[in-house]
Amino acid sequence: MIDSELLPRVAKKIRTLRSNKNLTLADLSKSSNVSKGLLSKIENSRTIPSLPVFLGIVSALDISLKDFFEGMDLLRGKDFLVIRMADLQTTYKEEREGFSYKFIMAQNMPGSSMEISLLTIQPEAKSKMVIESGFELSYVISGACDYYINEEVVRLEKGDTLYFDSSKSHMPFNPNPQAVTLLVLFFRN
Repeated sequence: MIDSELLPRVAKKIRTLRSNKNLTLADLSKSSNVSKGLLSKIENSRTIPSLPVFLGIVSALDISLKDFFEGMDLLRGKDFLVIRMADLQTTYKEEREGFSYKFIMAQNMPGSSMEISLLTIQPEAKSKMVIESGFELSYVISGACDYYINEEVVRLEKGDTLYFDSSKSHMPFNPNPQAVTLLVLFFRN
């Protein structure tokens, strides 16, 4: 199995490669013989793939293992990490139209992991309610949006922060004519 320290980085790499090759989850599912549901869980860091499943995905993405793992050592012998805006890659989670994530980084800590992304939600973009394990912190960098959590709606404006248990049914919605950008931290246990 893949070491859990690498899970968020492996998930991001699979999602990015699939997206860059213009493959849907269904396309990758067919070519890798891995179910669409399992692929979605792997891409969203919700499960660790077994070695045969992982090798099937890498083979279907037509990339060598050496190239797949290139650059996964975050600090590369340094005491700090600088992530340039130009190096951020846009990823799309769970095929939600109007939602784009720029993956910043992921880090595992004892008993949990953290993933940091910039989320841009286009005007009128809405998704279905989702339930995930862990917690989420969203800070509004620009614009405004409504966040549905269970039966409540929370209005977030520029500079506001929302922290919640993501095992509760939730989704952001942008009812405005301008895009909204959030810094999102996902904490998973």
